[in-house]
Amino acid sequence: MRRRPFPALWPAVTRAPLVPLRPLRDMLTRRRQVDGAGEGHRMTNDPIAAYAARLRAERNDPERAERLRDDRRRRRRGIAVIAAGGVLALGGLGFWLATVTDGERPANEPFAPGTLEEAMWPEEWPVTIRMPYRSSPAARWKSGAEDMVPPSARPVGRLTGPEVEAGLEAVRGFLEEANFSGDTLEGEGTEGALELLAPGDPARSLLEDLPGRGAEGRDPLRLVTRFDPEEVYVAEEPRVQGSMTYEATPEGELLVHADYTIVYAVVMVEGGWEVAGREEATRVVVRRVLDTVVRDGKLAPRTYTSLIANDDCTAPDDGFVHPLFSRELAEKKNWKKVDPYAAGSRPDAAMLGACLMPTRT
Repeated sequence: MRRRPFPALWPAVTRAPLVPLRPLRDMLTRRRQVDGAGEGHRMTNDPIAAYAARLRAERNDPERAERLRDDRRRRRRGIAVIAAGGVLALGGLGFWLATVTDGERPANEPFAPGTLEEAMWPEEWPVTIRMPYRSSPAARWKSGAEDMVPPSARPVGRLTGPEVEAGLEAVRGFLEEANFSGDTLEGEGTEGALELLAPGDPARSLLEDLPGRGAEGRDPLRLVTRFDPEEVYVAEEPRVQGSMTYEATPEGELLVHADYTIVYAVVMVEGGWEVAGREEATRVVVRRVLDTVVRDGKLAPRTYTSLIANDDCTAPDDGFVHPLFSRELAEKKNWKKVDPYAAGSRPDAAMLGACLMPTRT
């Protein structure tokens, strides 16, 4: 016979009273109904449901349309007031600008330059001594005569390589003395350039007897660059770009072709315009084209032509370059315009001393 587990408990279990099942089932049913009612009550208090109910109520409200019309009218009146205020403010600003500038401000006149870095100034604004080559094609060129390097020397005709090299160096030295030497640029003597010209050569007459003074006419400027030391000074090392080639003449001499453009940044000695607390600068562009024979280390020029852009043709013909600054250039609107950087044929000799307006410097 199989034994029951926990025999000591069975008498108590068998003697326990039976619980009726129907009352228990009814009690559970009522509890579910109460819980369901509670859940429904919570659903009716849900924020989303309440918001939806409020929208339905407002949509059915007969006064809602009138309230919306009033709200739109108030908004339109506010926008109109703001727009009218803006128009009045802009009109006042325009009137002030017209009063200050007589209705038109020149493109070359800086407007609040201190608020911008000079490198960001418009191209039409004046340049200063701080960045004299700003917005110039020459800003990326090499500086000084040291970078005016002759081509490699090779034997040509009856000339040896060293002879060609010596001739090229003589031409480079002449261009340096004529266009980069401090004495020449400051209107002093031109002895360095004279020493490199062949004795008795007609070109020497253009440079003799010039130390410390001007000259009659503009002829010296055909070969050298000189500024009046009482008027302007060169503010930074000139920029240069160009080329040099060579060949042998039928007579067996060395013929050198040199074509260089040199850009000078100059500043007035006194009385110049200050832009954002800095002295104004201006640029002069000089193109030199020289064809010369070299004999025994001396130059015998065959042809030499020049173009000087930004030189006042109304100034005295005293052998000096007289640069114009931004305000003066703006007044020369009727002068013939020329681009000194344009590639092309050699300059016309008649251009020297002509009234030319450079389109860029």
